[in-house]
Amino acid sequence: MSILYSKVISGCESSCIRKLIQDMMNCIRSVYNLSDSDDYEFRLILNELIANGTVHGNKRLCDKSITAQIESLDGDTIGITIKDEGSGFDYRSFFRNAFPCDTNPYSERGRGLKLIKAMCDKIRFNHSGNQIQICKTIRKRKH
Repeated sequence: MSILYSKVISGCESSCIRKLIQDMMNCIRSVYNLSDSDDYEFRLILNELIANGTVHGNKRLCDKSITAQIESLDGDTIGITIKDEGSGFDYRSFFRNAFPCDTNPYSERGRGLKLIKAMCDKIRFNHSGNQIQICKTIRKRKH
């Protein structure tokens, strides 16, 4: 296991968030030869993780920060951790019940976590629910 990327950003401007996602994708691409579908899935996962941290966790407060880390867990598996400065949420009850987007097709709530859960091998939260770690196996080997 080795850390490939680690950064803390402050701000909620879309340009700052786009730059973080671009930097993280460039890091992943520099180590792994991603298929088009893996590239798309990693971009979608990062967008959802960081949007959740910025919007729901940090409540769009630009003085709050997001911590992002990428780890190579083995030759085929990447770990991504995103932590916000929010108070967290009760992820246990969230996953015990139906996703809000399943019970109300017009609800945007829960859609991102449902996508993340579907695309990743594993997702874990810290105790308070303001940090998420995902593990995703890629389809191609390192180059």
